[in-house]
Amino acid sequence: MFRHALTVSGVVACTVTTLLACTASVPAGTTADTTASATSSATSGVQLQTWLYPGSSGDSQCTAPSEYADNRVKNGALNPEYWTVGDNGAVTLETTAAGLCNTYSAANVADLKAHSTYQYPTLSGMTTTAVHALVKSKSTRTAAVSKVTSLVNSAGLSGVDVDLEDYWSWSTADFTNYKTFLGQLATALHANGKRLQVDAPAMTEDASFYDYAAVVATGVDDLVIMAYDEEFDTASGARCLPISPYDWLKNVTTYAQSKVPDPDHLIIGLPSYGYSAPDPCDLNSVTDNVQFSAMKQSPGFSSDPATIESRRDASSGEIRWTSGGTLYDYVDSVAMDRKLAVLKGLGVTKVSVWSLGGGNPWFSN
Repeated sequence: MFRHALTVSGVVACTVTTLLACTASVPAGTTADTTASATSSATSGVQLQTWLYPGSSGDSQCTAPSEYADNRVKNGALNPEYWTVGDNGAVTLETTAAGLCNTYSAANVADLKAHSTYQYPTLSGMTTTAVHALVKSKSTRTAAVSKVTSLVNSAGLSGVDVDLEDYWSWSTADFTNYKTFLGQLATALHANGKRLQVDAPAMTEDASFYDYAAVVATGVDDLVIMAYDEEFDTASGARCLPISPYDWLKNVTTYAQSKVPDPDHLIIGLPSYGYSAPDPCDLNSVTDNVQFSAMKQSPGFSSDPATIESRRDASSGEIRWTSGGTLYDYVDSVAMDRKLAVLKGLGVTKVSVWSLGGGNPWFSN
């Protein structure tokens, strides 16, 4: 999901991802000359879903319902964040009654169902402290499973999306207990005909902190690879990398396919957001997950088509420019189409987008 940027701990991921120079070519068939003719079928053959995250009234992410109202995922899934995990391992239901948009209410459930075929509300835990407390004991695991599945069953939702992160800081015991938790949750969901999605880190080779195949073996129905935030793997002293360079996206996807060969059980996450960072890159000062409504206010932003194309990065399709010693990067519809073309070329049939809200771009058709 990623409200949820990789923090500085994401630097550890450099040991398990391949850092590629920003010299990759645009994928075949997605050059500027051919994009226009290809967009009518950009999303054909792919089941789409997207994440929504909470905000207070007036926050830009609260525009998400007006965005999915166009039925862009009518045949796919909507994944709002309904639960958060506290540092004590307790699971709290986030509600519209508490003043939060994109959270649980009977009206929200009805709206999701009106605009999607599937609904997988997210259970979110963003720190190792929270994850450790949730999964360490049978009692906390059982309480969480009971709370989550009770709502899914009573509201007639499709299942659950589990987004427990800060993977690189987990101990071996944490990962073992995490798998136990997923197994318990999968069993409880499957008993009522529900499904389990699990969000996983982008990887290009085996690592000690996470194992795709082992996670799927717990009973997970869909493993969702969050193939973005590669800027946090930038080498010291270099310009920050794009959010999801084509070659890196290919490597992440092919590695995932080697561990989860059935395309029906693999979802690749693509970005729809931007970031800003000092130039050269300072990983401690990256402002990530910048919505398009905010990006438009950035110094030097331009809506002029010629300027946009002059700033389009060949290695990622993303729009990149510098102003006052700061690098700005965002993913527009063309970049989304081209990244999707990379995935379709690799046989991917399910794609999730982080995220709706704030006018973030969508695929061009």
